[in-house]
Amino acid sequence: MLNIKGIYHDVNPTWSIGKSGGCDTVVFVTEGKLFYFIEDHKMEVEKGEVLFIPSMLNRAWQSHQIDGHHKYTAVFTQTEKLNPLPFVKSDKIIRLKLRNSAYYEQRFAFLFIQWLGKRPFYEQMSQHILYELLTLIAQEHAESQSSSPAKEQMARKIQSFILHNFRKNITIDELSELAGISSNYVTVIFKEVLGSTPIQYLHQTRINTAVNLFENTDMTVGEVSEYLGYCDQAYFNRMFKKWMGTAPSLIRNC
Repeated sequence: MLNIKGIYHDVNPTWSIGKSGGCDTVVFVTEGKLFYFIEDHKMEVEKGEVLFIPSMLNRAWQSHQIDGHHKYTAVFTQTEKLNPLPFVKSDKIIRLKLRNSAYYEQRFAFLFIQWLGKRPFYEQMSQHILYELLTLIAQEHAESQSSSPAKEQMARKIQSFILHNFRKNITIDELSELAGISSNYVTVIFKEVLGSTPIQYLHQTRINTAVNLFENTDMTVGEVSEYLGYCDQAYFNRMFKKWMGTAPSLIRNC
C-alpha cells in the first residue's frame, strides 16, 4: 500500500531544497533541467526523465543556472509486504528516459489535479494513479535493456516529428512517408516502443500543452482549442475530458 505524503508541481521555481530524506520520491521533469544531489552524487536531470530516490538516501535539488524547469514530484511511504515492484524496495537510484513522456505527463497532471482538488475518494484515486505510474516505470526499466535499436530509432524519429508539429493535422500516411515504412507498420512500431499509437500520442501532447496553457496563461478554452489545431471546440472538450477526466473549463477556472 502506498501512503502519499504530497504531490507537487513546480513551474520554474527559483528556490532550492537542502538535503533531507525519509520518504520515497519520484520526480518527473516535463521542461528544462535541474540538478539533484543524492548522497555524494550530483546529476543533471532533464526533460522527459524520471528519477526514483529511495527513502534511505539524502537528497537535495537546485534549479539550473540558465534553464528553468517544470517537474512533478510524488513523495510517499509504502507497506513493503504489499508492494511487488522490486525497484521501489531497493536502495538504488533509478533514472530513466521515458519512452512515452506525453502519457506520463498526462497521468502526473491528473494525479496532481486529484490531490489538489480533494474530490471524494481522491486519496484512493491518487494511490491508484501513482501505483500505475510506478508499475509503468518498473516495466520500462526492465525492458530498457532489450528493445531493438532500429525500432527505437524509427519510433523516436516519428515522436520528434509529432512533438515539432503537434499543432498541425498529422496523418498516418505522412508518418509512413517520413519513416519509409507502411502505414500499419508505423502504428505497430510506435506502439511497441512508446506504448500508444501515433494519433493517441498526438492528442496526449496537445492535451498536456493545454494544461500548461491553462496554468500559465490567461487564454480561454476556445483560444487554447484553436491554438492546438482543433477546429471544433466541442471535440477539444471531449478529448480533454477523455485524457484528464474533467472538463477544460474546470481546469481553466481553478
